[in-house]
Amino acid sequence: MRGVLAIAVAAVLAMVACGGPLAHVAALDEMERVRGGAGAQEGARLAPEAYARAEQERRTALASHDAGDDVGAVLHAQRAVAAYDHALVVARFARASTEQADAQKALDDVATQAQTVEASRASLEHDAQELEGRLRVARDRMMPAPSGKTTGDREAARLQAARSMGVEARLLCDAAQLVAADAAGLADASGELGKLDDRFARGASPAPIDDAARARAHCLDVLTRARRAAGDDAGAADTLLAELSASGGWDPVRDERGVVITLHDAFHGVELTPDAAKRLQALGQVASAHPGFGVQVVVHDAQAPGPKDTTDGKRADAAAQALVAGGAAQAKLKTALAGARAPIVDPSDAKARGRNERLDVVFVASGK
Repeated sequence: MRGVLAIAVAAVLAMVACGGPLAHVAALDEMERVRGGAGAQEGARLAPEAYARAEQERRTALASHDAGDDVGAVLHAQRAVAAYDHALVVARFARASTEQADAQKALDDVATQAQTVEASRASLEHDAQELEGRLRVARDRMMPAPSGKTTGDREAARLQAARSMGVEARLLCDAAQLVAADAAGLADASGELGKLDDRFARGASPAPIDDAARARAHCLDVLTRARRAAGDDAGAADTLLAELSASGGWDPVRDERGVVITLHDAFHGVELTPDAAKRLQALGQVASAHPGFGVQVVVHDAQAPGPKDTTDGKRADAAAQALVAGGAAQAKLKTALAGARAPIVDPSDAKARGRNERLDVVFVASGK
């Protein structure tokens, strides 16, 4: 350290010697110029301790000059200049730190506001979905205008539509039973469905399409009220739909009951194909991972089965057993036989109607 100081002193002496009697004056002028600059003023405001050290060096330089110590005056003047520059660096660092802190606070405030907005949006979407569901139920429950007379072809189409709505009504009521076995209004809706089935069995004419529409609306209302009473999470079905869609290979869809997975070519006779058994066990694992859902198993035919045909019942039992083997709870599983009453393609098209034979696995959100 002494060696470094000696070198610095020697350098100053050399400068004084080369610069003559005005060298110390130039050093003092440079010191005052730096002190009067904007940088030094910023240092005084933001780095007062560093600036105070520079001021101390300045006072020492001036005192040395007054005492006739030109070498000391130059040395301390240069140290004062260096100290003013150091104060400026410290000041700018302090300002940068303050600006960074302000920017981070602004970012945190924006993130908090974004979270608040997102929570508000999710709440509004939930409310909108609930209101939409109530509106749909209210619209469906309105008394439909009586169906007038029509041609034979149209009457046949009405009969098919009435049978489809009757099946939908039955599946909606079954879904309500999965949500709550004693769901309010379920007994009345089931009685209404029984009367509708009697009319179909007797070959009622005209087609009871108005009664079928009312029965469907009634069962949908029972399901909606059962979910509300059970504290249903409106977003649970959307979450499950997203998970199944992301996993690939399932092609899930939504309907009033919940999330629907459809399997084609699932049976060989009354036995499950190996691929279908594997997929159903995987769906059983999904049911186990989402215990808030009941599971509805629906067997559809391409052609109406005979009155004593037990094939569909055995198929439904096989599908249910595979789901339970995968982890689905037996108590939260219900099977249904839709026959050929809910086609997805025209049953009269011999080439395409095979698509109507299918197995639906429906995850019914129960809120429990």
